[in-house]
Amino acid sequence: MNQQISMKVCDCLVLTLCLGFALPATAIADRLTEAMRSSTVPVICVASPTHMGTGSGFWVADGKHLVTNHHVVACTDEGGKVGIMAASGELVQAAVLWQSASKDLAILRVDKNQGGQVVSFATRSAMDERDKVIIAGYPGAALRSIRDFGRVSFAEGIISKFTELDSPEGTVRHIQITAPVNPGNSGGPLFNELGQVVGINVQKSMTSVLVIDPSAPQGLRQEHVPLGEGVAWAILSDELLVELDRLHLPFHATRSKPNALTAEFGRQPVLFTLIGLALGLAVVAVGLLAHRRSRVAIKDAVTQGRSKLAQRSAAPVKPAQYPVLRGITGPYAHATIPLDAGPIAIGRDASLCQLVMPAESTNIGRRHCTVHWNSATATFLLEDCDTTNGTFLDNGQRIASSTPRSLRAGEHFYLVNRHCQFEVALEIQS
Repeated sequence: MNQQISMKVCDCLVLTLCLGFALPATAIADRLTEAMRSSTVPVICVASPTHMGTGSGFWVADGKHLVTNHHVVACTDEGGKVGIMAASGELVQAAVLWQSASKDLAILRVDKNQGGQVVSFATRSAMDERDKVIIAGYPGAALRSIRDFGRVSFAEGIISKFTELDSPEGTVRHIQITAPVNPGNSGGPLFNELGQVVGINVQKSMTSVLVIDPSAPQGLRQEHVPLGEGVAWAILSDELLVELDRLHLPFHATRSKPNALTAEFGRQPVLFTLIGLALGLAVVAVGLLAHRRSRVAIKDAVTQGRSKLAQRSAAPVKPAQYPVLRGITGPYAHATIPLDAGPIAIGRDASLCQLVMPAESTNIGRRHCTVHWNSATATFLLEDCDTTNGTFLDNGQRIASSTPRSLRAGEHFYLVNRHCQFEVALEIQS
């Protein structure tokens, strides 16, 4: 009887594996494509009845907010109106909640959720040069007929390098990519292979030239043409996440690069689930084939487990501990700040930080570093926010920017110099 059951389990195992590997890769890719399509939305800015500009955007937060470029909605500065085309084809009016000309970003709000999928993000610390990226948006050059309006276009490329652009309000971080960014793509999402937004598409490399045109004044007109092939830029997602956080709009962001197995699971979760089911059936089959020995082994394991449980029950309970940040030197010397409620940002800007440094401490960044407690690994994580003067460990080592550094309880770190020093620690719950 046990042999017959084992044979049936083995048959199920073979069938499950066959189904898993027979799943077409296109079906999994289609699921990811549909999620990216649902997240992307056309943005329309109407300056006057005869003048209209278009761009792209994507849904964030509660599905009532979307992100685009500032230059896409610039007509509102002159009294124009901005709206989006919903999935139903209806034109929905939007309002500009926040905008920044220096960052070339804007956050819009609509009255009700339009059913689009909210994106998740990946930060700079989760990216590398040569990572594959995917553009989604509505380039005007792809509009061949009215039926094309509102249909997302995709393009692929890689990250060429990470770069910066100076502005009156500070440095804005960008990603140089090989994927084509055309008029109409502005403000749209730049996805990685897992469908996470890593940037906001903003512009391609262009220049102006004079071309002969008999119908133009003096027979010449100015025309914008590409300056180079495969050179375009997107605003780094980190620049947006700071603003979403400041506006208290929720988001999910991956801050570390997944290993190969995790990345593959993100691309093919159904296949991995079936493989896991097959492995589970294999365990059951092995157990049934060794039924007699299994029963004895299980009985012994249960007996031993009860004995160990009794011993553990008699052992004294360890006191509970909670993570804290202690000031050693500087404005927060002798202060103790709990870390179990979320990340703590340290810097001079009160709108960006929980621990605010004196305004005269100009060697400390506006948002200098962050510290938080990772309960899953029981470690503290320290991250420098791309500062000029750096964040250092107690041994004088400067940590890499935008790369979380693991700390153990009792370790010290300082901002710029030892006049502003902190310690991470675990305190016993009283």
